[in-house]
Amino acid sequence: MLMAQLHFSDEILMAFADGELDEPVAATVEQAMASDLAVAKRVAEFLRSRHLIRSAFPSETASDVPPELRAAVQAQVDRFERHATQPTSSGGGQASQSVPSSGRWRLGMALAASLAALAIATGGYLAGRQGLQPSSSGPIANLTAPEVNRTLSESPSGQDQDLPFGRMRVISTFRMANGPLCREFQLQMPSGTSNAVACRDHDWVITFATASAPTNDPYVPSGGADLMASYLQNAGAGEPLLGSAEMKALSEAQPQR
Repeated sequence: MLMAQLHFSDEILMAFADGELDEPVAATVEQAMASDLAVAKRVAEFLRSRHLIRSAFPSETASDVPPELRAAVQAQVDRFERHATQPTSSGGGQASQSVPSSGRWRLGMALAASLAALAIATGGYLAGRQGLQPSSSGPIANLTAPEVNRTLSESPSGQDQDLPFGRMRVISTFRMANGPLCREFQLQMPSGTSNAVACRDHDWVITFATASAPTNDPYVPSGGADLMASYLQNAGAGEPLLGSAEMKALSEAQPQR
């Protein structure tokens, strides 16, 4: 096919990763990603280096990423490649591709989101690079605090809740494509702000988070807003549950006593 004969320069793919391409060119890149895993991987690499790592670190220290984080990121890329190319046996005994070509674009973006979560997992390092307090008292460390879990279980979306270590607001409640009930929320502390997603699996489990340095403006979207939007889109987040539908879903998600 003609699409397989196209070659995209690094400059074009970097511009695509930054959302700077004209719509017709961007659409062509998207089609190529759907049919060519190599193109999808190149874009995922640029998303990682230009959006994910640099959104977590100030520009002057973006290249100073610890070897441990680089190794973990590369391991995630390798795991993605194995999953995306591993053949599976079909009913007729023939090997078939485990990931259809039409789904590779979504897998590539999901990889980018997982890399963001992986970077945030090194919360102590991010805190140090952004001038945040040590991880034991920073916004990332407090995402799993009992007070956060209780607020996730009880608080309607859009209401501020004062916690011992900061202020929390649940932004929305929704279900993922595979069924779990999830909530997007923001935790503001003197040491910084974290935006996160938690999904219910017996307890609340953080599935994605971004961190930013302190700001004087309440609830201003952080530099990780694009990452959050990409994660929610590619994870299959449903429409927000509102009013009584939200409270009913929260009640049903509570563990049975």
